[in-house]
Amino acid sequence: MPAPTGAGTDDVRTVPSPGAVEPGGNQGIGQRIELLLAGCERRLVMDGQWLCLFAPRPLGSEIPDHGWKLHISARPNDLSPLVDLVVPVLLRYLCDAKFARDAGVLGAMNSGDRDPALVGKAITVYPRAEDVRALGGELADLLSGRPGPRVLSDRRIRPDAPVYYRYGPFRATGADDAALTMTGPDGVRFPGRAGTRYRQPPWAADPFRSAAPAPDRPARLIGGRYRLTAGITRSAHGDVYRAVDRATREHLIVKQARAHAGEDAHGVDARGRLRHEHAVLAALTGVDGVPQIREHLRHGDDEFLVTTDCGPRDLRRDVLAHGPFQPGAALSPAGSEPADAIATGRGIAELARRLLAVLDSVHTRGVVVGDLKPSNVVLGDDGAAHLVDFGISALHGDRPTGATPGYSMPAYRAGRPTGPADDLYALGATLYFALTGMDPVVVDSDDDVNRDRTLLCLAAVLPGAEHRPVRALVAGLTHPDPAQRAAHGQRWRTQAPALAPERVISLPRITPGILDDLIAHTVASCVSAAAQLPTGAARDGQRGFGLTLYDGAAGVGLELLHHTEQPGVPRAVADLAHRTALHPQLGALSDALHIGRTGVDLFLDSATVLNDAPAPLPPHRGLSHDRTGDQISGAAGVGTGLLALARRARTAGREEEARARLAAAEECAHGLLAARAGRERAEPRSSAADSEAAFTLGFAHGRAGVIHFLHAYHRFTGDPAAGAAARQDLAELISHTPRLLALAARPEAHRRYGSWCRGLAGIGTLLIETGRYEGDTPTTDLGVRCAWSCRDLAPRMSPVSQCCGLSGVGELLIDAAAVTGDDRLFRAAEDVAGLILARSGGTMRKPLFPDNTLAASGPGWATGSAGVLSFLRRLRDRGGPRLWTDGPARPYARTPRSR
Repeated sequence: MPAPTGAGTDDVRTVPSPGAVEPGGNQGIGQRIELLLAGCERRLVMDGQWLCLFAPRPLGSEIPDHGWKLHISARPNDLSPLVDLVVPVLLRYLCDAKFARDAGVLGAMNSGDRDPALVGKAITVYPRAEDVRALGGELADLLSGRPGPRVLSDRRIRPDAPVYYRYGPFRATGADDAALTMTGPDGVRFPGRAGTRYRQPPWAADPFRSAAPAPDRPARLIGGRYRLTAGITRSAHGDVYRAVDRATREHLIVKQARAHAGEDAHGVDARGRLRHEHAVLAALTGVDGVPQIREHLRHGDDEFLVTTDCGPRDLRRDVLAHGPFQPGAALSPAGSEPADAIATGRGIAELARRLLAVLDSVHTRGVVVGDLKPSNVVLGDDGAAHLVDFGISALHGDRPTGATPGYSMPAYRAGRPTGPADDLYALGATLYFALTGMDPVVVDSDDDVNRDRTLLCLAAVLPGAEHRPVRALVAGLTHPDPAQRAAHGQRWRTQAPALAPERVISLPRITPGILDDLIAHTVASCVSAAAQLPTGAARDGQRGFGLTLYDGAAGVGLELLHHTEQPGVPRAVADLAHRTALHPQLGALSDALHIGRTGVDLFLDSATVLNDAPAPLPPHRGLSHDRTGDQISGAAGVGTGLLALARRARTAGREEEARARLAAAEECAHGLLAARAGRERAEPRSSAADSEAAFTLGFAHGRAGVIHFLHAYHRFTGDPAAGAAARQDLAELISHTPRLLALAARPEAHRRYGSWCRGLAGIGTLLIETGRYEGDTPTTDLGVRCAWSCRDLAPRMSPVSQCCGLSGVGELLIDAAAVTGDDRLFRAAEDVAGLILARSGGTMRKPLFPDNTLAASGPGWATGSAGVLSFLRRLRDRGGPRLWTDGPARPYARTPRSR
């Protein structure tokens, strides 16, 4: 298994993949460790961002799935001398360890940009249970007095040493929460993902309890005067709180800066940026729309800035809670807005005026904000807009490094003079978010491409001539030329008419020729990526691709099997199947469908249609799936995959295997039926803005996925109990679906209501599938209503993927079109393909599809390009099989169209 590198997984023990390499003569940390290992029976392997040290294991000694682990924190420049001190100690114990590969990797981790839980984890040690206390104590004694940023997920062994500990997974089969969940000796399950607070499972006894201080967090009283009342945000660099001044009763904001966190190449850490922010705010004393300083103080190693409270919510939270701002019917600097926009204070023209006025006042004091973005705009109860967070602002040209992709980064570059026009770009991007609820496109390396695609996304959300002025506002403020941005801002100030956009922007029309080019290009991209699966080291900042169907070799391979007529595909898939079948961690996977062995077995069995592919592996029960019962990691998914494998075995004449697969599926069905009696009733969320959306009712993690399997099992076996349970649960789901549709239609509806995993795209898929099989037209019609609802949500959905994004929507629209013959649904699916191109980098015929990070690209089926390819293939064929669901929609005859 390649090392998982998703958020919260980087302290999981790395198992060397076949693509990992010995460091050899590499200079730096690896060479230092090799010199220290001379004559020792240890193995050092470089895998991605880690240097992994493996101890010899006595015969019969197994690495536990979870236990107490140690983390040693360090500043990047201290990594080399730290290694010199720590490695000799580790060699006296039977333990594995891993080291940040170099100071650059550690600096990126300590920045907190990837995940606050990674900060400080320069070295992770996996000791035996009987050695934890002795090894931890020895390391704390050795490193007493050495500095390092706080490890937020852990407790500290002693307050004067950068040695921390927590109980967590030692190994994992994937990067999602299910793969990191730990099961205790009594069957109790506990989440293993590292977070920003210390957590301990109930079965584990703290080995350092007598020596451990209180959890690392500020006292409730700061500076003997400011009583913390609520948290606002948590960050690797420090948290932000609401507080009350005990002396004056004034409501205030307290901002923390942690020692050594986010240290840059010049040694400036979060405290240095807080001091810089103090200087900036001092220069802005008396300016309306920015916080006013009350005090700057030190509390322990950390520093705190106390300022006035500007309001109850930031712009990002406001849009997510209440929906986008209203564009206005005839937007101009002095133009009118709808009465309801004026009444609620949520018109885009008023927001633009207020923010521009604050920026003008700030700029007159010699300050460039430098980090204007939705989370740094605070809205008051009176609708006033304020700017906060001046930690990387420029004061008379002097500013720390740093920028936010899509907002300040396109205009700002380190070492280049900064000016007021930089803030205008960020203002335009912030107004784009206020209008759409989406961040700007950032996946391409070319800023101009990202800007053009962002404007294309805006045109999809606000099409037509009536919205041309608001599109011109965003286009003008984000113009690549600073002089043009400044001129546009000046027109706004003087109430001159806004210029029309430079050109008419609209989504590309998806012709058969474009579709063929898109498929050919994406197939070629997946073939290229397949060469690195599952052996390649996981890339920094992305989930490990690994073996699985969800985002690894199995999913990519299964989709490529639909494209064997394309050059290079048969050889690439056959090679991928061989590497997968021989992978040393195959036996360590759970039986889960999406993140475990069942999905891998489905790929390997399907690949036998190719020449030179390996023979299918015999039935194998891997580590038990989790108890959620869901499609991703639970019994419903395992059972779904087993039915597909049983069907394939029976078709191939492998009756003994078919019976074994079916018997295992029967266990899944009976387990789910037994669990029905004690389960809680699933209900729709009360708020349309809830990010959980229809989680408990959805396909990936909820009721719809369980119904799918039970219904499929009944169709395959005739089992009456499974059929009755599926129909009963389906009736309950149908009763809730109108409520879900109503929530999804609200302006503030979270985009996940359109998703396959926890929204209407997955629920609608089930309704159409079961309605068609049962001959139940009302159920099918309800599924079609889900498809139209997802179509309406699509323009404001950022991900392009199957799991959470537009490809899942497109697949449902194709199912609905195939079952109804309604060509409007096919055209809606083509529109979704256009939206995917608008979210992507590259060119319109050779796009760079973003993965679920939105900032990078990967081949995974659920999260990346292979899943987009599945949708494009079915769009071209106007139906056809999904990747592995039972009972594919039958395609209607394809209507010839001009190219």
